[in-house]
Amino acid sequence: MKNKKTLGIVISVILIFAILPYFVGNIAKENIAEQAEKISQIPGYALEIRNYDQGWFTSSAVVSYGFDAHTQNILEASIDEKDPFDKDIYELLKKGLVFDITVAHGPITFQNGVNFALLTLVGRFQDIDNADYKNILANNNLASLLDIFSSVSYRGNTTIKATAPAFKADDAKTAVNLIFSGMELQAIINAQQDKYDVIFNFAGSDIQSPKANLSLQGITAQATGTRMNDSLWLGKGSFSVGHFKSETAISGPAISFYNFSNEYDLSKESDTTLTMRLQSKVGRFVANEDIQDTELKEITLDFTLNHLNSEAITDYVKSVQESYQTLSDETPTAEQTAENIQIITTRTGEKILKGSPELVINKLGFLMNDGFYKSEGKLSFDGTDLENIAQLSDPQALNKKLAITSNVTFNMSLVKLIVKFRLKQRLATSGTDVASMPPEQIDQMVNVQAIAILQTFINQGYIMQNGEEYTLNFEMTDGNKLFNGKPLAIPGM
Repeated sequence: MKNKKTLGIVISVILIFAILPYFVGNIAKENIAEQAEKISQIPGYALEIRNYDQGWFTSSAVVSYGFDAHTQNILEASIDEKDPFDKDIYELLKKGLVFDITVAHGPITFQNGVNFALLTLVGRFQDIDNADYKNILANNNLASLLDIFSSVSYRGNTTIKATAPAFKADDAKTAVNLIFSGMELQAIINAQQDKYDVIFNFAGSDIQSPKANLSLQGITAQATGTRMNDSLWLGKGSFSVGHFKSETAISGPAISFYNFSNEYDLSKESDTTLTMRLQSKVGRFVANEDIQDTELKEITLDFTLNHLNSEAITDYVKSVQESYQTLSDETPTAEQTAENIQIITTRTGEKILKGSPELVINKLGFLMNDGFYKSEGKLSFDGTDLENIAQLSDPQALNKKLAITSNVTFNMSLVKLIVKFRLKQRLATSGTDVASMPPEQIDQMVNVQAIAILQTFINQGYIMQNGEEYTLNFEMTDGNKLFNGKPLAIPGM
């Protein structure tokens, strides 16, 4: 009797695991179609299921991801028809990224190991009919330049992992050399599709050519978002770059920055308003490695936007998305799109201003060699009696609604650096050979001018001196403008 029960259970389990994948296959097809539709609603992009062959235990599909028709029109108008490289790039972008996908139906799948999941899928970048692309694969012993693995749990949570391997590419015709160090992206989307978590890592790339060299190293990003409504997501995230360098062989200085980071946080302030904070930092920026007096360090911008009307922000996002959609199968022209954006901005901007927003500069500062600058402040707008945005075309009416406070601190070294830069520009414009002038002579001229400029403002009370540091306070309320308590007329305000 016991053996019969055991045998019955085993047979039931076998039947379940044999039959269930067929029904899971229907769920998988619906899920992929739904995701494609949602992604295609994002302005500028489109995801198309070109083919879907559903089986019992597995299904196969061909999916393309690329720019929508409107964006393709913009790209086509911007390419140089006489440049074969431009035309080839456009054709690749027009075709989009095409993936061959294999979907395994749960409850157990065997893609990338054993998975207890509703379904999993493996996607591989489809081969491109391009000799250079095929050479990259062959020379680096690669099967694909982009692989995707995704799984949907029994509860409906989706996990996605995309990886791109490291490779090298050399083009003898153009003398372009590319070193790509690898990329990985991981994302988790909940069953309700109203929350996501994303982590992105890009080791970097180097591109060398006769015209220019470009290096990008150590990119990381992470973000989490929660859907507020059909058009707006709240959340926070960060983005960082270890090193970026760009230099051209034709003209212009090399540009480099190190340790760039950016953090944002968009959240609810109340039931009707949002608040957003943005913090950006650059460890070091140089316009030319050989010119140390143009080096900037510890650049910081930290600000908060408060009292943002959530209805207006939602209206803006939704309207912009709709402006990119086609009407009667006709793609709007660039002029029509620009006109629509202007109308949307005016309408939603008026709603935001009526909510009395404020901008708080928590910190703005930088170092330039021995010089430094740091400031903080706040700009508030009183929108309580604002009828329409046209009222603000009157400068006096605008000034009455603005309230500004700003505190700035800097030192003499910074003033000398700025004066020195402008002095060299004037001398060069007048035909003077700056390079032939003794450095001591230039420094003496800089000292005299810097002290004269500062002393003029100090005597007038617009700048306060404390040793080597200088401070100024600016306030504007009810149209009155004060520097350190002293009124000063500002043209146009």
